[in-house]
Amino acid sequence: MMAEENSEPETDDDGLVIQRHLSSVLVVLPSEGVGDQILRYARSSLHAVNVGTKTIAPSSIITGRLQDEFTVDGELDQASLDAFSGILVAGCEGEHPLVQDEDTLRLVRHAAGEGKLVAAWGNGVSVLAKAGVLKGLKVTGEGAQAAVREAGAKFTGRQIEVAGKSTVTALDESAGMRFGQALASAVGI
Repeated sequence: MMAEENSEPETDDDGLVIQRHLSSVLVVLPSEGVGDQILRYARSSLHAVNVGTKTIAPSSIITGRLQDEFTVDGELDQASLDAFSGILVAGCEGEHPLVQDEDTLRLVRHAAGEGKLVAAWGNGVSVLAKAGVLKGLKVTGEGAQAAVREAGAKFTGRQIEVAGKSTVTALDESAGMRFGQALASAVGI
């Protein structure tokens, strides 16, 4: 007689279902002005294809553009990309504060060097440009036009750009679900 398969989901000590993902993406957030809505679309689209996300930022609590506050999963200065299938740099209002952050630039370069997903929206694309991973690629990202051109990439102004197999950029928050779907496709799960 065959043993019956347990149909009950695995839960933690608080009774919450433990999510098991095939892969995870590291999401780098500035401390203030994050595009909340597109972040939700991106995370939801990845979750739909069994890809988790871990958020990191320079501070433990961040404030979104719509004034949502939430706690991140880890600290930026201690992050490693080894266990992740890629990196997503969130866009924000104003000048991007992480464009000069060496930890963020290191993580972006690591992802690109290993052929992992490298993604950003809006002015988050300026971080990718500063990291030197966009040369020769077609990309988009509102507020990042000058940085993109200086980095040797072609700015298109389209809603979504997928360059090669693993670089995904979005113009701004209006890309929403289309950006999330492009991320899910690029991760390749």
